[in-house]
Amino acid sequence: MTIHCPECGLPILPTEITPAGDLAYCRLCERTSTVDACRAAKALAQRPASSEAPPKGLQFTESLTGFQVVLSTASWVALILWPFMLVWAGGSLGGIYGTQIKSGQFNWMLSLFGLPFLVGSVFLFGIAFMSTFGRVIVESGQDGLLRIRKGGLGLYWTKSAAWMDVVSAEVVEETKRRKGSYTISYACVLTRRQGSPLQIDTGADREQAAWLARYLAGRIYLRR
Repeated sequence: MTIHCPECGLPILPTEITPAGDLAYCRLCERTSTVDACRAAKALAQRPASSEAPPKGLQFTESLTGFQVVLSTASWVALILWPFMLVWAGGSLGGIYGTQIKSGQFNWMLSLFGLPFLVGSVFLFGIAFMSTFGRVIVESGQDGLLRIRKGGLGLYWTKSAAWMDVVSAEVVEETKRRKGSYTISYACVLTRRQGSPLQIDTGADREQAAWLARYLAGRIYLRR
């Protein structure tokens, strides 16, 4: 017998039931419920349309042919990054390459010395751009493809897969350690029947990753 989470209505795997058989854990809701409550819970397909509001910075629309979820990557960090980047790029690149352009003389040693500053400026620009205009768009339509687009202002990097090939969605936590500190980021990972998983990064916002995983898991469940 399949049991369902009282919160989201999605199936709970037998491996998520305690050995005593009295409690069950939903990984998508991160909630523990009694098995009796899970047995009595209605499946997602038997419930009215979900009224769960998405977290701040996330919007979704649905139609007869598909859905679209838009996640904003805008952050207050942009207020710091843009001035810093302008000083970094203006000072380093202007001093190294600007002087050569102004004098009309090319210095290959100085140009090679400036390459790390050029790469750093491009990297900082990318972060500042995504912190200001960035969007992550997850959508599926009539063509049967699931598309994940990342970018902004009409410039997007896209990866796609057959929507029917996606079988599950879950939240994954990633920890990056550095000297004296570490950072934690979250992603919604989609498992496919064939091919490598698709990862949708949400940065440090676990709430967005959890909502997106629940939403996509629900869409996967309802299409069966």
